Amino acid sequence: MTVRKRKRKKLPPTLSNTGFIGATFADTDELARNEYHFPRKQMKITHHVLDALLQGATHLFQQHKVEAAISCVYLPKYKKIGLVLSKQPFGRNEGIGYFINYLKEIGHIEWDEKTKDYEIHNTSFIGVVFADLEKIAKFTFEFELELLSKFVKDLIIPAKELFLQHNVKAYLSGVENEDQHKVGFVLSIKPYDERKEADLYFVEYLKERGLYEEDESEEELVPIHTKWSLFK
Repeated sequence: MTVRKRKRKKLPPTLSNTGFIGATFADTDELARNEYHFPRKQMKITHHVLDALLQGATHLFQQHKVEAAISCVYLPKYKKIGLVLSKQPFGRNEGIGYFINYLKEIGHIEWDEKTKDYEIHNTSFIGVVFADLEKIAKFTFEFELELLSKFVKDLIIPAKELFLQHNVKAYLSGVENEDQHKVGFVLSIKPYDERKEADLYFVEYLKERGLYEEDESEEELVPIHTKWSLFK
């Protein structure tokens, strides 16, 4: 006589983090409307989209009393793109000026090289995370989208670590959902398991706002049992 063991039905993953405060994202289908067809010497799209996403993230953190501000700065002359971090919001010119001074301090720009002077009033800057674009001779639309995806997912990791080193409790992860044609960031005021929860929260965030294109055969991925909405 043989006894067959019944396989336990796997339960769908759930969100345990109650600290999520929202998301910022871009629709790649909408970005395609700005497609260009000839290679360019300078980026046209990546830095603008990335900065818009991060400005939105800064706004959400400020709304929830988290002293975190982050912006994307592109310096085509020096072929650098960076994320400038601060504990307080700052203007575009201040971000550019801080980034240039930072590059001078670490030896990427000579101190005696003439650079445009930018007035910097913000005293809460904490650092820069940047990528070197010197090896890239030409940019295409497709390549810029690839860079956007890479920067959203990879460049944000050391930026988040820099925040935590300065005791800034700003938790954010890059997310990309190719099925929904979306790329962006999810934000939290509490630590969470990035590998398990970031993508799940992003899906539920889109669903809550009616922005998720539902597949008829798709089951609900994340049942949330609470009398409060996580997405107020």
